[in-house]
Amino acid sequence: MTANYASTLRNIFQAIAPHSSESDVEKKIIAPLLQILGYSHTDWEPQAIVGKSKLDFLVLPPSSAIPYAPYLVIEAKAANKNIDHNVWQINKYMRQTSAILGLLTNGYQFRLLYNYNQKPTVILDYYQNEFIENFQSFNKILCKQTCLQVYQELYQNEQQLRFKFINSISQLFADEENLKLFAKGNNSHNESKKDFASATKLEKASLITESKKERQAMIITVFNNKGGVGKTTTTINLAAALNKLGKRVLLVDIDAQANLTTGLGIEPFEDVEQQGKKDISHLLTEPRTSLEDVIIHKSWDDVELDIVPSHIRLSFMETTLINTLDIDRVLAKKLKKSRDQYDYILIDPPPSFGKANTISLMASSGVLIPTQLSPYPIRALEYVMKRAIAVDESKDEPLPILGIAVSMYNRAATKVALSMTQQIFDVISKNPESKNVDLFPQDTWIPNLTIISSTPNKGYPICFAEFDKELSSKDKETAQDAFNCYMKLAKHLISVTKKKE
Repeated sequence: MTANYASTLRNIFQAIAPHSSESDVEKKIIAPLLQILGYSHTDWEPQAIVGKSKLDFLVLPPSSAIPYAPYLVIEAKAANKNIDHNVWQINKYMRQTSAILGLLTNGYQFRLLYNYNQKPTVILDYYQNEFIENFQSFNKILCKQTCLQVYQELYQNEQQLRFKFINSISQLFADEENLKLFAKGNNSHNESKKDFASATKLEKASLITESKKERQAMIITVFNNKGGVGKTTTTINLAAALNKLGKRVLLVDIDAQANLTTGLGIEPFEDVEQQGKKDISHLLTEPRTSLEDVIIHKSWDDVELDIVPSHIRLSFMETTLINTLDIDRVLAKKLKKSRDQYDYILIDPPPSFGKANTISLMASSGVLIPTQLSPYPIRALEYVMKRAIAVDESKDEPLPILGIAVSMYNRAATKVALSMTQQIFDVISKNPESKNVDLFPQDTWIPNLTIISSTPNKGYPICFAEFDKELSSKDKETAQDAFNCYMKLAKHLISVTKKKE
């Protein structure tokens, strides 16, 4: 980038301070930036009406070939605003307008998104210094010249498609006169021209680098015998976050309360029993019932999960399970046959030390322990780790404790958190066999927010809250905040499991 651009950008950035309002960011940052990118004031529409909301900037040069969706939409926030909480908002505007690119900024952080197949995806995330250093590349993407080139490509491809369509109509009705009306304007088009969209698509599948043969799912039991620590909610949203990161995930609900099942919008009676489908109880007790026979596939926007549902009948089957031949290894054997189809299999057992819990641990290749930073859940950790270690000693393959994940964390109670984390370290140090167990870092701790506990009642992972029309903008910001923490938890888990493998 030229020194002139760098100097200009620094001068622009100096025009705002941490207390600057959203209006300041719009006038002092975004408008000058658009001018640097080659746009004039006639190329954008401020405060554009989108649905029932107002979008800060809609960029669509009138000199484009024909009226298309906007090339760029921009959402500004006040300088002290955490833009992590407003990704849902720019996502909504991009979907509603079908904009190609979206920019979310508070003047200090610049997040650029690309909209492929109505799935906005973050492609760049810069703070001011990085933005200045990389402005040449940024300019190539966002400048008016690129915008017009993209529209020209779209226009030519559309014209080609329209000509092919009228050609088909002419052949269908054996009327070549129709075709002659349009043939002249089509001669200049190159039929082999590469489609712009297919050359730049961002697909989640590209994140999956392992082939099916190479993939061997990490089977993890999310385990704590103490109820009320957010075990099932953590399992649901961790699975969604892993899938957002390109991982194929299977969830197994082996708890008779079926909270995971209902938390993902599956009613055991209406959606399973009345439909003649099978659940975890059949998978465990019927030798000929395979994993494929019980899986239910669910999707929420770009999140896709496979689920083995549970049923209340499992609570009456303790004697049946005990009397079933080699029951402790049944789930392990059935999961093994499909292990190459997933990256992660998460098992949600009951908060107890019963037979279902043993079955879960025997099938697993790792244990994740969720806990709350309060005395009773922390006291339970010692028993949970002892149980996992005992099962590990009876397995052919090792069963490592992957770590302790904190849920329902009160961000305001820093002194309490410090005291409770020390108690966790004391519990870990009591047993030599658990001395290598780690407490996951603080940025992965899931905050104690009402929205987290309420979304399972709605039947979706919290990342889908942005599509819930019943929620307020404040609720959606809070949901985004919470899911950002689940994403950090998922990334940390991936790094931990890679080391264990």
